[in-house]
Amino acid sequence: MNAGLGSIMCSYNKINNTWSCENPNTLGTDAPYNGLKGANSLNFSGWVMSDWGATHSTSLTQGLDQEMPGSKYMNEGAITAGLSAGTITQKRIDDAVMRQLTPMFQVGVFDLKGYGKLTDNVTSAAHNMLARKLSAEATVLLKNEGGVLPLKSTTQKIAVIGWADGSHIQTGGGGSGSVAPYYQASPFAAIKKRVAGSVYLDGKDTAAAATAAKAADVAIVFVATTSSEGSDRKTLALKDNGDALVAAVAAAQPNTIVVAATPGALLTPWSSSVKALLTNFMPGQESGNAIADVLFGDVNPSGKLPLTFPNKDNEVDFAPRNYPGIFNDKADPKQQEAYYEEKLLVGYRYYDAKKITPKFAFGFGLSYTTFKYSDIKATKDSVSFTLTNSGSVKGAEVAQVYLGFPASAGEPPLQLKGFKKVMLAPGAKATVTIKLTDRSFSTWDVGTHGWKVEKGSFSVQVGGSSRNAALTGSITV
Repeated sequence: MNAGLGSIMCSYNKINNTWSCENPNTLGTDAPYNGLKGANSLNFSGWVMSDWGATHSTSLTQGLDQEMPGSKYMNEGAITAGLSAGTITQKRIDDAVMRQLTPMFQVGVFDLKGYGKLTDNVTSAAHNMLARKLSAEATVLLKNEGGVLPLKSTTQKIAVIGWADGSHIQTGGGGSGSVAPYYQASPFAAIKKRVAGSVYLDGKDTAAAATAAKAADVAIVFVATTSSEGSDRKTLALKDNGDALVAAVAAAQPNTIVVAATPGALLTPWSSSVKALLTNFMPGQESGNAIADVLFGDVNPSGKLPLTFPNKDNEVDFAPRNYPGIFNDKADPKQQEAYYEEKLLVGYRYYDAKKITPKFAFGFGLSYTTFKYSDIKATKDSVSFTLTNSGSVKGAEVAQVYLGFPASAGEPPLQLKGFKKVMLAPGAKATVTIKLTDRSFSTWDVGTHGWKVEKGSFSVQVGGSSRNAALTGSITV
């Protein structure tokens, strides 16, 4: 493997009825197996650790190098017993140790000073600037009525409300999605640095927040929700009093802007009553500086939604057996089973197939400028078109190509097959080409366990989201 990986985590599930963390076919330790570590396959030189609790035996000989989080199976007693019985070799133990130590030395783990605590500062100025840049560029502008953003230089007082200061800042999720940043850039501090007359309220007192908003030129409400490994959100709505807070502030201040930190899809029942809406998902430790860069126009937002924002909870009509699952294993009454019966109709594919208009579509995201699409040319090898920045400021567009399969293929109405981010100065244009391959026109054949190219006429849609057909065409295969 040439990606420079030092370690790989094996999963909880079974692969062909063998646990992933004790599967020599996929981990590929010895001939005739040709999996992850196989010399004739990926030839991975790093180590394999188990996901937390995914170990079911002392699996050294099957390719596992490290059990996490404890040593229920790969402990001193079990390994010593395996050595005595001849089921584990000293060579394999040495191999597992070398696979773990070598990448650690390669990345300098043993050279670090002040290392070992979760709260240690292991960043650098360059890393912090990169975090700020990535957070700003990943921000998605979902609404900007009347061009309220970027904020005007004449703005003298901003009411900053909600998850925007002190310990009241959302940077990440819980479990594997959690972070312990050495610092958190406060959105309020970053905004006040630009507009000295800004004030902050945590939003716990809705009436006080509305009063402060009314006295300001602009109100910016920071709202949040979160999730954690091992648990799901019970609803896609905001946590705490988020919905009521936004509604109250918007009723008091016509120039209300909402910034939403969320790990995924979010309900926005108040979206029609606010002037602007942005989501920065899980924005990281530089969230405050990054969102200020966007709000004041230093960065033109170019993020696009990687999922669909629905109109209501369970808009995809899951039955309990689909989510959260049902308890029907008599041998293990605590085991919850979920049935994946949606098949191909996941995300935007469901909305397209059921002809439901989402609140905000997959791939959607606005800019402080505008873009024009023209001159489509579609063949089985590529789709090309002209993209023009038709607005007044420099900006980037993420152009997307979707294909619609022949009806005989039984596929969802549209499928994303390629995209490209293009930065353009005002008035500039570029020819954008997105490559297609046989895989673009293929479906999975259960009988042959392989990809099969479908024949017939494919529709082509090009635009800025799954619901924006700026250009259309067709390809015959």
